[in-house]
Amino acid sequence: MSEPELKIDWSVGGILPATGERYHPGVAGPVSGIAEDVLVVAGGANFPNGMPWEGGAKQYTKESYHYSIANTHLKLKQTEVFEDSLAYSANVTVGKVFYSIGGERMGQATADVFCYLMKGNKLHRKALSFLPEALTNGAATQVGDYIYFVGGENADKVSDKIYRLNIKSSKYANWEEYASLPCAVSHAVVVSDGDSRIYIAGGRKRNLNSKSKIYNALYELQIETNKITNVDTLPEAIAAGVGVFYKGNIILIGGDNAKTFHRVEELIGAINLEVDETKKADLIRKKNAIQSSHPGFVHDVWIYDIKTKSWKKTDPIKGASPVTTTAILKDDLIIIPSGEIRAGVRTDQILIGKIK
Repeated sequence: MSEPELKIDWSVGGILPATGERYHPGVAGPVSGIAEDVLVVAGGANFPNGMPWEGGAKQYTKESYHYSIANTHLKLKQTEVFEDSLAYSANVTVGKVFYSIGGERMGQATADVFCYLMKGNKLHRKALSFLPEALTNGAATQVGDYIYFVGGENADKVSDKIYRLNIKSSKYANWEEYASLPCAVSHAVVVSDGDSRIYIAGGRKRNLNSKSKIYNALYELQIETNKITNVDTLPEAIAAGVGVFYKGNIILIGGDNAKTFHRVEELIGAINLEVDETKKADLIRKKNAIQSSHPGFVHDVWIYDIKTKSWKKTDPIKGASPVTTTAILKDDLIIIPSGEIRAGVRTDQILIGKIK
């Protein structure tokens, strides 16, 4: 007898609170997770005073928002000053705490790793062992006593490494290089079955003055053997999406198929190589026009059945589809806080998908 197909009912569970008389501009790459049943959305980056192609500066924010979770509804409990201006870290919730690994501050990648926990109504964090190198835009998951960090990038390179840390003895443990991927990758979706396998879906690798490579591979890492296998291809090459593992299924949500991103990259490469100032100005105008009319990101939600090795499409994201954020699984809820919805534009919404 075949298993019933998973359906997802998407809704807006809550929003980031307004700042003064303005709507919250939202954040990309927030530090996020669940600690003691409280959803935390902290840090992240945005462009509150104009788009980057208009001269607006990226701001790394220092607020922390805490929400109680009642089915598909979120209630803001508290706003705190976040003690960091961290963005684009890899985040993973484990039990009653969550972790941030790597990320960046003011455009500079960091090797910092933190564990976040609630004490009373206050968010506390403790520093763990540094990553072996500073990396941002990586991804993380947990299997057993370990958290695993996959890929990432810094100013010099894109990483092909998988590192892991024993969180049961994290006071004494250091990160170890656990495996190498067939390719260097950032912005991948990484999930685990919680037992013996990790899955790495899509992602990208930037290239100097040319288009990034966008991946359509689904890799499986077997923990006992360190063996990495390309088990399938994605329905579409995608980067910067989010995903969760639910009852034998990978749920892959949204992402950037790079159709617009590649056009912008090609123009940036041409601008960097152009010596004629008039031609360069014309190329910049073309790039800015493409960015300002960005259509948004993919709304598709795909479910991959591990047993049958088959993809099925399910209910798409309603409204704007966020990228560069984290999907958090709590029971039968998928929580996606804020994120980028078009080039330079963030959302103040926190999406919730109820799995049925």
